[in-house]
Amino acid sequence: MNSQIQYFNNLRALACFLVVLTHSAMPALDQSFGVFMVLISVLSSPSSELFVTMSSSLLAPTKQSQLDFYKRRFSKLLWPFLFWSVIILLILFFQQRIDFQNLIQRILLIPFKPAHGVYWFVYVIMGLYLIIPVISPWLKSCTKREHQVMLALWGATLIWPLISVVFHVNIYNVEGSYYSTWAYVGGFIGYLLLGVYLRKFPIEFKTQGRLYLFCLGLVTLGTLPIAYGYAFNRPGIHTITDNLSLSSALYVMAIFVFVQNVKFPVLLENFCNVVAKYSFGIYLIHIIVIRDIIWSLLENNRLPHPLIETPLIAVVSFFICLAVVKLISYLPKSKYIIGV
Repeated sequence: MNSQIQYFNNLRALACFLVVLTHSAMPALDQSFGVFMVLISVLSSPSSELFVTMSSSLLAPTKQSQLDFYKRRFSKLLWPFLFWSVIILLILFFQQRIDFQNLIQRILLIPFKPAHGVYWFVYVIMGLYLIIPVISPWLKSCTKREHQVMLALWGATLIWPLISVVFHVNIYNVEGSYYSTWAYVGGFIGYLLLGVYLRKFPIEFKTQGRLYLFCLGLVTLGTLPIAYGYAFNRPGIHTITDNLSLSSALYVMAIFVFVQNVKFPVLLENFCNVVAKYSFGIYLIHIIVIRDIIWSLLENNRLPHPLIETPLIAVVSFFICLAVVKLISYLPKSKYIIGV
């Protein structure tokens, strides 16, 4: 397999597992476990952003026409997304967590509001799909410096969450703002620009040691704001670790650059190729497996510590999801269920 395609598959598989990990942590049994819960959250936090960065670097700039691009991308995404959105709502209905009227209402609102909170990511991806053909001519023609200018403008918006927490000023809204001067250079489009930049202008190292130091430096810089929040402003940690924060972007860049420059063992690469193929299906069903199966089984049989419990839940859930999606793939028209 082409080495470039291989590192994309490695990234996709890693991001897929991180998504599962981030939703695996059950409520803490003891307040003293708080620091470990934060640690798990930090380790898994770059998942969705890494998906955006990796996917964008593959899809943009596109050579297809606008309508052809939309037809190809949305046909692979919409039907599985709608299928599992309805399944999740039906589960809630049969669990008597919503009534019939609410069921119908939430189904009708799927074009505007996720059936489940974890599906917010699909709406982000669809928004980026819409804009990729529009910005592709610029991505093809821009110089390296011009690309860096746009990344720098986006980078400035990533500092706002930290400023808001440290100085107690309301300049950052996690829900976004249409009225901000920076609204159109901020948001998840920055991860798109970052992914394309790192693919076009990869950061290369003469030695593995320099690679490790570079990535460790990015991770350290990304962790410092989180350490500040934990020590001095714990309610602000959610803002500091927001998807559109400096910490998240630094983590994503560190992971992307590391995987881009490191060759995995052959067996691991082969496994990553399988996971990459079924990653969208795993994403769509993982919350059902974790919350409605694994959590239910552990509800009265909790493991003693989150550093044991959460990774175990993540690994077991991940392989269950992979097995289920693989089995579904043998069904006729499975592409409408899992996108493969």
